[in-house]
Amino acid sequence: MRTVGFVNDMSSYFPLSQRPKRDETDVTNNWARHRGTVLLDLAGLLDELSDDQVAEATLDIAGVVTELEWLSTTSRAARLVRRARPQTVRGELGGRVRALSTADLSSGARRSVADLGDAVVAAYEIASATGHPIAVDPVASGAVALARGLGGPVGARAVTRERTLVATDADWRVGHGPELPGTAEAIVLFLYGRGRLTR
Repeated sequence: MRTVGFVNDMSSYFPLSQRPKRDETDVTNNWARHRGTVLLDLAGLLDELSDDQVAEATLDIAGVVTELEWLSTTSRAARLVRRARPQTVRGELGGRVRALSTADLSSGARRSVADLGDAVVAAYEIASATGHPIAVDPVASGAVALARGLGGPVGARAVTRERTLVATDADWRVGHGPELPGTAEAIVLFLYGRGRLTR
């Protein structure tokens, strides 16, 4: 099992560390491709939902998509326009998310791990609210959990200082201290204040 631990453990996963030498030409801090893949899978999930499933979900799915669009826009002025955009019908949701994924998968796109976190949280929230599971690459979910545990709000940082959050379905762990297991989805949503982990 990969250990994505706290500060002392993290060094073993960075380039130029003391770990054994290997090819690291693919190491990057650009998460655009991972984000684009998550959004593409989310678009597919949205395409499969019926109007009734969207209406009966325990989450404002159209609102989540609108927020994703807003967060995906780099211009402050464009963000204000996006936020004011009215909600649209269900059939357009998948297409709107697919357009975001296309932008992220295009050559030259750049996204931070925080941008990746927005997409992963949205995907997990919609999957949970509709009962349609979504698969997120363990590298992506682990990176989001690690970034949130190290640089997120005080509450998230406090948890990872005292407990090791162990993803039972993604082969990664974040934090330090007694283990607290959960799915990658449950851990990420917990660190973002969108759910609870049972002790």
